[in-house]
Order: sequence, then structure tokens, then C-alpha cells
Amino acid sequence: KDCQDATEQLLLRLPPHQALTLARDFLARRLPIFERHQPGVRWPRALIESVPEPPPLQGKRRWPQHDDFSGPGANNFISAVEALWTAAPAPADRQQWSSALAAAIAGAVMAERNEFWGSRDPEAGARWYRSGRDGSDDSSSFALLIAVAKDPTVMEVERAAWLEVADLLEAALQQA
Repeated sequence: KDCQDATEQLLLRLPPHQALTLARDFLARRLPIFERHQPGVRWPRALIESVPEPPPLQGKRRWPQHDDFSGPGANNFISAVEALWTAAPAPADRQQWSSALAAAIAGAVMAERNEFWGSRDPEAGARWYRSGRDGSDDSSSFALLIAVAKDPTVMEVERAAWLEVADLLEAALQQA
């Protein structure tokens, strides 16, 4: 959460178009993570590629209906795309807008982290997904969550993604 909060504050220091582009490009680089497990689902790519101008959906700007995705990290990625899509119009409230962009970036980091873990242990990933989908409070799902959070290789994937964000923000702030 600290990385997301810091990202939100730094995004506020950028011109809106530059901050939106940074977030869009960050998500676009993680799109293959989603598409690897959901090869037939094309609308997230279309929405990401449409930023900064969101396409009209059936004449109005509405979030598309979609199914829940079982691939590791897929629902985190969809949440990230939705946060980006929410932030895509011109910001009326800069703080809310920056918060949505930071949430998009954080969701993409979580998607990458969870896809890395779930791809290494597909059976455990499927159990975790099923327990979340079914609303189970089975203690084994909590044990999986703790195992993911404590896994040093998963932590390194997450750390590397946040360091990439830091590098992108530093470069953008130097240009602003």
C-alpha cells in the first residue's frame, strides 16, 4: 500500500496526459500476462489501446459486462484495466483521478505477482480462485494467501514491478 500511496502522490505532480500515458503503458506491458491465460478475450486490449480517449460503448461510456476469469492474476488485471478506464476522461477531481491511476498500476503489479505464483503452482492457484469465487472462508485459502505473501520469489517479482514504476515516475518527473 505504501508504494501505491507514493505513486498516487507522484502522479499528481505530472501533467494529466503524461500520467495517464505512463499508467496505460505500464498496463499494456502486462497485457500478455492476462492474454496468456485468456487468449480469446480481446476487449481489455482494446480498452487499454483506446486510452486516453475511451471508445463509446453502445453509444455511452459504460464498463463492459464480463465473466469472472479463472487464470492466475486475471481478475487483478481486469480491476487494473477498469481503474485505468475510470481515470481515462479528463480529471474533474485530480486526487480521485490520481488515486484511480495508482490503483490501475497497483492492480497490474498484483496481476503480475499472482500470475507468477499461480503459474508455478496451478493447482493451488485454482483452489485459491475457487475459494474466492465461491466466497468460502476455508482457512486453507488464508494459508495460501500467507504463503504467496511470504514467498521470496513472488516478493521479488512484486518488488521489481514497483521499482519499474519508480524508474518510470522518476523519468517522467524529470521531463515534466
